[in-house]
Amino acid sequence: TIPELMIVWRAVLGLAAAMMVPATIGLIFVIFADAKQRGVAIGVWAGGISAGVALGPLLSGLLLEGFGWQATFLVAVPIMALVAIGAPILVPEHRDPSAKIDLFSALLLVGGLLAIIYSIKRFAAQEPVGPTLGLLAAGVLIGLWFTLRQLRAKQPLLDVRLFANRTVSGALAVFLLSAAALGGVYSLFTQYLQTVQGLSPLQAGLAILPAAAVLIVVSTLSPVFARKFRPGNVIGIGLLTQVVGYILFTQLDAGTGLALVIASFVITYPGVAPSMALTTELVVGSVPPEKTGGASGLATTANDLGISLGVAVIGSVGLAAYRNRIDGTLPDGLSPEAAAAASDSIDGALAAAAELPGALGEQLIAAAQAAFSGGLNMAAIVSAVIAAVAAIIAAASTAPSPPLRNCPARWANS
Repeated sequence: TIPELMIVWRAVLGLAAAMMVPATIGLIFVIFADAKQRGVAIGVWAGGISAGVALGPLLSGLLLEGFGWQATFLVAVPIMALVAIGAPILVPEHRDPSAKIDLFSALLLVGGLLAIIYSIKRFAAQEPVGPTLGLLAAGVLIGLWFTLRQLRAKQPLLDVRLFANRTVSGALAVFLLSAAALGGVYSLFTQYLQTVQGLSPLQAGLAILPAAAVLIVVSTLSPVFARKFRPGNVIGIGLLTQVVGYILFTQLDAGTGLALVIASFVITYPGVAPSMALTTELVVGSVPPEKTGGASGLATTANDLGISLGVAVIGSVGLAAYRNRIDGTLPDGLSPEAAAAASDSIDGALAAAAELPGALGEQLIAAAQAAFSGGLNMAAIVSAVIAAVAAIIAAASTAPSPPLRNCPARWANS
């Protein structure tokens, strides 16, 4: 298997997903004109995504243990075939005849984001500073070029002018920050379950399932609460709940019992549900009807960008903390190759330990697990700060907005 080819095909899958999600949001706003019905529909939409998140790790664990990693991709083929056949038949058509696809703007956006994210990863890997700074500067300049192009375009790929709306900019900031906080810790937590707690892929999926089940319930109920209370307050409470969960994450180590590990994730994971379910409604409902397409695209982009930045930034923080700690705790007697592998990642440490004599291998495993737990603890601290900032923004930026009963009433403030 060629890793570069895998990355290319994963990018193709990401492109397909990026095309589908904004379309589903747009259809909800077209089909459900009534604000109350639309809120319920968005809650069901968010619950459906949450159900996929819940079933994904569990199904992947079953397939990995029974068939191999190839099955995790092949299982989606018949499902997507049904979607491809059924969607044109069952889903009502809605299109803008005047809309055009700006491929060059899309390339600028992707190129700028890739350069920025890759430069962050290079910082974490302690690559030479000069080229890394150059790459970061290039990403920022490309992003500026993209922004100026959108401001001049009659039909922009992303309508950046919508950021002038306080509700829109505040909701997008909250969406991005909450996605970043969870995305970084989630990637480390799934590794922690398998490399530190020693769970199989299937067992790790089962460990995540309780939190994902609560996420489904909270996602579905969030629009109901938002009709009675200010949406920003509902989102803020969810994010503050996440802060508590992240604080619990700072206490996890190699000796933590699995019950406490699962309980920590049950508190943390569902806290993102109000943000996921309500920010799209806040963003799209705060602009005139002719701008709903651009607004839904911004919401989706904020979520995807937040997850990517979270994995890059917070994941890099965790990796840097692991490397700093492992270097001082490696047992004596390791070969230079084994020491280098262990210093690179916990996977490298476990692979090296498997080739060592019993006692030495156990010492290396213990050191690597302790170092990785320390990395997860540090990442959780960063996520807690980010989630707290997002909670403050949610409460402040949407404070003047009424509950989600009649979103078009806010267009006058756009």
